[in-house]
Amino acid sequence: MPTAAANGAAIRIAAMARLPPDGLMRRVGWDVFARNPGDVFEERGALQWQLVKSLLPDGWGLEGKRVLDFGCGAGRVLAPAISEDPQAEFWGCDLHAPSVAWLREHLALGERAFQTAVWPPIAQPDASFELIYAFSVFTHLVDSWSAWLLELHRMLSDDGLLIVTVFGPGQSAFGEEPVAEASTGMNVLYPSASWDVGGPLVLHSEWWLRAHWGRAFEIVSLRPGDPGGAPPLFGQGVLVLRKRPGVYTSEELERPEPAEPREISALRQNVSSLRREIARHEIVLSSHSWRLTAPLRAAAQLARNWRAGRRS
Repeated sequence: MPTAAANGAAIRIAAMARLPPDGLMRRVGWDVFARNPGDVFEERGALQWQLVKSLLPDGWGLEGKRVLDFGCGAGRVLAPAISEDPQAEFWGCDLHAPSVAWLREHLALGERAFQTAVWPPIAQPDASFELIYAFSVFTHLVDSWSAWLLELHRMLSDDGLLIVTVFGPGQSAFGEEPVAEASTGMNVLYPSASWDVGGPLVLHSEWWLRAHWGRAFEIVSLRPGDPGGAPPLFGQGVLVLRKRPGVYTSEELERPEPAEPREISALRQNVSSLRREIARHEIVLSSHSWRLTAPLRAAAQLARNWRAGRRS
């Protein structure tokens, strides 16, 4: 007859079999130094799936819906979603090939787990999904944010919902960086950071999200982040979006809001952040510094466009 110790060992082995390797779990976890990353992975994934469901409108059921986890990693949110709500059809996509491979084999997703490129498009038809959610994706997208937002718009059904986390609204500081509703806009920190350590960090102001994202989406709700970093968002804010009819371009989403003085304040803060980043790395003139300072040149062009728009 098995002993209690043997039963405990069997349970641990079963748990290990359903969890990704530590490296894949740490890649998508906030607490990368956790002694037991599996516990963090499972706990936070379950909390985040419950959050998604709590944000759905009354009467909005999952039965028969096609759901996409955009930037799914190794399935932190997908795993509890599939377990709790098998009546929906779940899909997941990510840049990271090893994570996608693990999902295909261990969550039996097959072709419903697929790898994306750095830029869209995705090989899915228009209006493919009734629900798309993205945790900690647009908190890192710098140049490609508008292209990806519009790709999700394309893949979303007319009555579908997009749930996205962002970082910034509700915050007052991030490290040495001030975060202020009047001045942040879309502010890029650590633009040269490797994706192995999380990549760049992008902060957003609520006014900027409503002005720019609101051109292609109706903002059903926007919850600012909790500066205390309470679960399940750990400091991030969350938006619930419904697509507006029509076809939009990146240029339309990115152009400065006419006669909005906070656009210039936001550009100034971006310039200050980028100059600190250059000084931090003691960049010399090289191809790397040219790439790193590209946002400075883009900010200058945006400022010129904004001023020209005010004069016209």
